[in-house]
Amino acid sequence: MSQELFFSFLYTIAFAVILATGEVLHSILKVKTEYTRKFAHSTASLLSLTFPLIYDSYEYVLVMGALFFVLLLLAQHRHLLLSINDVSRKTYGGILLPVAVAGSFTVSVLLNDVRLFIIPVLLLGVSDSLAGITGYYFGERVRKIIIYKLQLNKTYLGSTVFFLTSVVISAYALYWITGSYNDKTFVTAFTVAAAAAIVEAFSSRGFDNFTVPLTALMILLVL
Repeated sequence: MSQELFFSFLYTIAFAVILATGEVLHSILKVKTEYTRKFAHSTASLLSLTFPLIYDSYEYVLVMGALFFVLLLLAQHRHLLLSINDVSRKTYGGILLPVAVAGSFTVSVLLNDVRLFIIPVLLLGVSDSLAGITGYYFGERVRKIIIYKLQLNKTYLGSTVFFLTSVVISAYALYWITGSYNDKTFVTAFTVAAAAAIVEAFSSRGFDNFTVPLTALMILLVL
């Protein structure tokens, strides 16, 4: 058995344990679904950041992404995995997460640029989760974003948290990857954060799990 295949089994078990832990938190400890969703979202995203240390190719990651996409799609259709799916609104965030992670990793391997994986996934695992929890926790106490007569389902506070954390994360990740910090590093980090924050604010029904990493990836390709 190859090392990559062996670690693929380990990753599959680890991701399954994350989902099972969410079920325990929700069903037994009565943790609200919004928090267990973010728990699964963040821990799975952060765990996937170790992929570049293990895989030289993308095939195994694509297979895992496809496996969990099908699993989460079936769970949503049959109303299983209540720690993720027990919400009143229609959301596709859960099933889009493995697509975004596997897609970002594939592009980063094909273009031999680890930034294209690390930064988009960090925005998913940290910035998006913090923004979502902030918006949910403060709820009606903070204003939702209104542009002319269009009211978005996002708050000014949540979007601000998303932008600020994205700037810090992107700048630090770029410094860690390239080993240097200069004006271009800051401009790139600021542009990635601003573009991702705008896209996140306009994305609904969980599509930000796809649009945010896609936007970050495209900005990084240009700059």
